[in-house]
Amino acid sequence: MVTVENMGGVPVELSAIAFMPSDYSQKTGEYNDFSIKLGYTDLDELHTRFETNWLSSPVEIYSEANLQLEGVTGGEWIVFEFDEPFFYSSSSNLLYELSWNGPVDPPDSRIYAMTWEDTANHALVTATPNGETGYLTTVVPNLLFVTTEDLQASTFGSIKSSF
Repeated sequence: MVTVENMGGVPVELSAIAFMPSDYSQKTGEYNDFSIKLGYTDLDELHTRFETNWLSSPVEIYSEANLQLEGVTGGEWIVFEFDEPFFYSSSSNLLYELSWNGPVDPPDSRIYAMTWEDTANHALVTATPNGETGYLTTVVPNLLFVTTEDLQASTFGSIKSSF
């Protein structure tokens, strides 16, 4: 979850999302049914049940049947450009979800993102994309939203991420 305050409190059109991998991210991986969804929540802290957190139905803004990541290195953003821009209205907190099946090749592939300690439970993690519940954490990955406007880059937290 990204709070209204962290989003700058103004409406903005988002065109991409990016993650900053850590130095431990040196693996190649294949991620089946990779999906990124965005939506809204009126919560200040997340619940352990995923569906409870959404204020509205999430919008899938990026999907790939077989995402191939190669040459992942620390210190370089991994950028996912949206299929269509997402208009963030600034009326509620922004909620986003990453999910995939796998990775399958190699089986132990992970992308370890740079993280920061948030002040509230703004992240919810599960080991399966169809998990109904997960565990809450204040440790969230660094995140960059790319906008269609000329705004300063900022980093934020996440939901349903096992980076």
